[in-house]
Amino acid sequence: MRAMIVTSFAEPLVIADVDEPEVPIGWALLDVQASGVCFSDVKTSRGLMPHSADLVLPLVPGHEVAGFVVRTNPPGLAATGSLVTVYRYRSCGRCNSCRRGDEPLCSHLTWWMGFTHPGGFQDRVAVPVDRLISVPDGIDAIHAAPLSCALGTAYRAVVTRGRVVPGLRVVIIGLGGVGIHAAQIAVAAGADVVGFDIHDPTLVLAAGLGIDARRSDDDDAIDAVLDASGGGVDVVVDTVGHGATLRFADRLIREGGRIVGVGYSPTTSLDFATTRFVLGELELVGSRYAHRDDMERVVQLVAAGAVRPIVGLVAGLEQVNDVFTALERGEIVGRAVLDVAGVR
Repeated sequence: MRAMIVTSFAEPLVIADVDEPEVPIGWALLDVQASGVCFSDVKTSRGLMPHSADLVLPLVPGHEVAGFVVRTNPPGLAATGSLVTVYRYRSCGRCNSCRRGDEPLCSHLTWWMGFTHPGGFQDRVAVPVDRLISVPDGIDAIHAAPLSCALGTAYRAVVTRGRVVPGLRVVIIGLGGVGIHAAQIAVAAGADVVGFDIHDPTLVLAAGLGIDARRSDDDDAIDAVLDASGGGVDVVVDTVGHGATLRFADRLIREGGRIVGVGYSPTTSLDFATTRFVLGELELVGSRYAHRDDMERVVQLVAAGAVRPIVGLVAGLEQVNDVFTALERGEIVGRAVLDVAGVR
């Protein structure tokens, strides 16, 4: 079967003919239909993740998978032929984070699909059965792939960590693969939402979704938000995580407000005036990926039509290097998805 493999952090992914994966007890074999392409896949393939120095190559990336269940070991653990997406973490169950129920913060992940273990940039992949999330009828594989990361991450940042409820004023900084969904989720939660970005096609699409979308380099637009909110909004979700966007969040947030960081870079540090932080009683909240129940909830929002997965580029498996280039150039609206099985 085909797989796109990282053989060197300095080289593009290469296609290889690999054996079908073994299926241990308690695991399922998936026929991969589609695999989302996140900027984390780019960073993994370029050796730019915090754990990159410890990675053993070759590696098959891809952590946003939608596929059909081929079989399970033993049989019957999941319905054959059912469409599923995958929760990409498998925690150790023993560390302090696991014991308090924080799977995403596990200190000793035993399986991390697409990051340390084989991911979805291949025709078939084996995954633990308890990591499968059922995809309801009405959601096709192309739009199911981003449910696991782009939408799950957005839901946790907005609802679980951001605690967005009806009536709050919320700003989403960056309307990319996570941000465009975070803005929709905040609207569905009943908030008054403004999204900021600098990519005109993204702003046009966001406006078409009913989101108040503005350019982040437009001082008049920023001042208008501050004036309308009486000097600052209740919650800012920063999906970018650069120094400039963190300073932008500081400019937008009211005293007593909450800044949720979901974007990050290994080279970016958080620099915040302690007078502003302490005397303004600000909450600085990190948000990493999602819990499985976060994913279940956002899948139901999509099934109900309250949130729409935005897929701006669909490409074949062997075009992944071109997709990486488009991501690095900021050319993609929403999420890019590899059509692994040729469903389109």
